Amino acid sequence: MVVCDGKVRGPGMEKTTAQYLAEDILASPQTSRRTIRAAYMAWDGQSMDVECLKGIYKGVPFFCIIKQQNQGKRDSLIVSRSFVFNFNRRNERPKVVFSPTFFTSMADWLQNEAGFDRVDILIGMDADTVFEEDCISHLVEESHYPHTVGVCGYVAVDFLHGNWNFWSIYQSAEYTIAQALRRLHQSMVTHKVSCLPGCCQLLKVCEETCGDRVLIDLFGYHPKPTDGIIRRIRATASEDRNHVCLMLMESPKAQTRQALRARAYTDVPHSIKVFLSQRRRWTLGATSNDLMLFTRAPLWSFNWWERIVAFSNVLTWSLNPFVIASLGCMIYAFLHQPWWIILIFAIIMIIPLCYYLTMVIWMPRNTLERCQFLLGLSIFTLMGPFINIGVTVYAIRNMDNFGWGKTRKVIAETGEAEEPNADEQHQRLEDALNNNEKIVGSQVPDEENQIERLATPFTAEPLIPRRLSCSTVAPESYEQITHAIRGTPSTVRMSRTKTQDRAVGPEMPGRSTHSKNMSDDFSDVRIPRRSSSSRSSSSRSIAARLSYSARQPRVHLGTCHGQF
Repeated sequence: MVVCDGKVRGPGMEKTTAQYLAEDILASPQTSRRTIRAAYMAWDGQSMDVECLKGIYKGVPFFCIIKQQNQGKRDSLIVSRSFVFNFNRRNERPKVVFSPTFFTSMADWLQNEAGFDRVDILIGMDADTVFEEDCISHLVEESHYPHTVGVCGYVAVDFLHGNWNFWSIYQSAEYTIAQALRRLHQSMVTHKVSCLPGCCQLLKVCEETCGDRVLIDLFGYHPKPTDGIIRRIRATASEDRNHVCLMLMESPKAQTRQALRARAYTDVPHSIKVFLSQRRRWTLGATSNDLMLFTRAPLWSFNWWERIVAFSNVLTWSLNPFVIASLGCMIYAFLHQPWWIILIFAIIMIIPLCYYLTMVIWMPRNTLERCQFLLGLSIFTLMGPFINIGVTVYAIRNMDNFGWGKTRKVIAETGEAEEPNADEQHQRLEDALNNNEKIVGSQVPDEENQIERLATPFTAEPLIPRRLSCSTVAPESYEQITHAIRGTPSTVRMSRTKTQDRAVGPEMPGRSTHSKNMSDDFSDVRIPRRSSSSRSSSSRSIAARLSYSARQPRVHLGTCHGQF
């Protein structure tokens, strides 16, 4: 399943990402390509239009979702995770943020074309990430530990720009130290890895990871204009860390781990502007989520060691000005104090350096990787503190910038930076009003922007295999259904009248009362002809599915049941 977030074009691209997917990468063979209006409710409350592509890519069935508007990574994660979770519960008719058409399209592909009746594990990756052949196997192996609901792999730098590129060498050492220090300790000791990078991630599809409480109410919260800056940072930066922290707070018994043998390779920034933009999001996102763990995690059930570490990280980030002053004093002392005094005070700095040196033995896998790590470690030791100071200053200066910045630079067809089109936004607003869609966000600044309060959620129908679905209903509905049918046995047109309202029968389990707001006209309800032998079977039942008008996208799919 591929989610393409909007139709945008980056630097050096002749076409948009959506065009590359539809016309080049997933071009042949495509079995289906369609546009679905008001396919789902986005995390900011807007009805999103999508284009869906189905087909076969290198022998594997694919389903590509191209969103017509850019809604960010968080929205894409909600779409994919909420779908697989509710796909497993489809027979319970759960409330979902997807329209009946969109949910049925995805579910039909997953069950009938991909061959899945249930999804137990969801593997996440980014478009610029490459997995080793055994990466997923190691992720699954690590997930077998009891109470484990999430696993991350080891993310290494892909040396696309040469084995000795300065930025690649430095960031490779930085990646290795971060993953072999705190994250490894979290995995082995507390079993509470607070960040599962989306570029190499395994999640078990369960209530703890993909349930409505974590995914929709908490992770899917869209900040209001009146929210504070810290809450807005958590909503726009470091989505993967925010999801895991919310999950660990809501489910203290859940565990997350790291699989060091599950290797993935990713591209890294190679310019100072892109590097600072990326680290601004990372440092603000990590600090704000650590602050949330320290202040809002359950008092007794949450792991106290993780709470202390989160507090120390927030304190270290807050004391960066004093760190800058101490570095200046240390440099002055190097020039004016005896060497043995400097050595005594530097011992505390040598302790972590000794641990870094031990990584040469067990982290790199060959001589080239060891040489790259040693060179990167020397750069990290000498220049790391000053780079961190620059990142901190840049992050504080741009703290109110909630976009991806230079990390995901988007250009228009003219080659210039793309600006919001006021006319298009106004036209979309008019279309939404004409289609009775609820407008939220900046239009309703005082309303709680949670999906469950924005509009009537759709009800997911149990999937109908291909053409026909068998249902079990009370036998007394038989006369009501047959009395409502006026026409040939093959095609019946139903219109909304009082008689036919009664003909639908008693309120079905899971049927929402909001179905009374359905449109005035229904499309044709087709009941296939049966042979005399087939019609004589009293145990057989059919379900005639009512497809509502697109002018009422918030109404869930209704179903007429009858014994024949």
